[in-house]
Amino acid sequence: MKCGGTEFMRRRQLPKWQRKRLIVLVTSCITFMLVAFTIQGIRLFDMLHSFHESRVIKSHHNLTQQPVSTFLLMGLDNSGKRKLSTTRTDGMMVVIVNHKTKTMTLCSLLRDTFVKIHSQQYHGYQRIESAYTYGGDAAAIATVEHYLNLPIDYYLTVNWDGFIRAIDDIGPVEVNVDRDFIGQDYWGKPEKFKAGLQSMSGARALAYARERHIDNDQHRGFRQQAVFYAMVKRLNQEGLSSKGAKVVGDLKDQMRTNLTNHDMLTLFKSRKTFKRYRVKRLTFQWRTFDVAGRSMVEVYPDSRVQVSRQLQAAAGLRPDLPSQTFTTNGHYRYASDESVESKADEAKADTHYGQSHVYVGHAGNTTIGKLPAAVPLKNGFRVSDRTETMYTVH
Repeated sequence: MKCGGTEFMRRRQLPKWQRKRLIVLVTSCITFMLVAFTIQGIRLFDMLHSFHESRVIKSHHNLTQQPVSTFLLMGLDNSGKRKLSTTRTDGMMVVIVNHKTKTMTLCSLLRDTFVKIHSQQYHGYQRIESAYTYGGDAAAIATVEHYLNLPIDYYLTVNWDGFIRAIDDIGPVEVNVDRDFIGQDYWGKPEKFKAGLQSMSGARALAYARERHIDNDQHRGFRQQAVFYAMVKRLNQEGLSSKGAKVVGDLKDQMRTNLTNHDMLTLFKSRKTFKRYRVKRLTFQWRTFDVAGRSMVEVYPDSRVQVSRQLQAAAGLRPDLPSQTFTTNGHYRYASDESVESKADEAKADTHYGQSHVYVGHAGNTTIGKLPAAVPLKNGFRVSDRTETMYTVH
């Protein structure tokens, strides 16, 4: 005799093919939910372990009482309008203002420079531009500090819209263009430039400062310095004394900085003082190499040390170096896999000008980390992680 309940359950049992389909459907739903919760959990963890931007550099000195100040200026490749899923630093410039020597020292970092990234999200090697991608301002500053062995006092990061608005607020800037070329505007459309002194709006200055295809990233750094100095000169013209507060106000949502409003207005009021300062420009000697389909820049180790010491001297952290022409010894650490360019093409980009080279690296030292596909952003700005940015010079 069969139990009625058992017989009923057997009659209600689904066919085997339907049971398999149901199991697949339920498993897929559970997997999707786990992935979704994991992604949200990572984002929440990232947010909870982030600095507020005002705390990126912990010690804030009164700018007016500083005889020497070091700044890191960063321009992003993103904005609220562009809406990329990740953000990199298109430009990184160290500026040292020394009131004792009345000198302003500028040094642009090549964005493809192969460096060790200092971020809570990743400790390994990548392009220096990606330090911001991993951990925002804190990671970018820490990476630069360790790479140059130089403490940074103040930082200012602007997105594309902030760069444009700052120049439009103070009026067009006058930049001496060294050649005819066609660049790209905000949306990638052709932008023509003629050699000679050019009056540039914010959008046009952005196109000029971003161009690197006509030469290389070092010359792009020179163009960025030219725009920066043109802005300093523009601020010295009459009729701009009342615009400081407007510029600061307009950039509120388009920049991140540890400078207070009072600091920025102090800099604005000091613009005529800077006009009398000598401007010194420091440059690296470098080569290119390829890793896994990406082109990298290696600054020759001795060139890196030389520039680092010059920056320390400019900041008053060591005695001035003897005035002499520096030429790298050609020692390099990173071998190319030639996945992008041939040896001949790489040789053309070498600033060592074909002198003897000596490989001093080792196998496996070009391993790079995976770049995140998406990060939390607001107006193109990455939330900073808790990477320590205070660095002691040794």
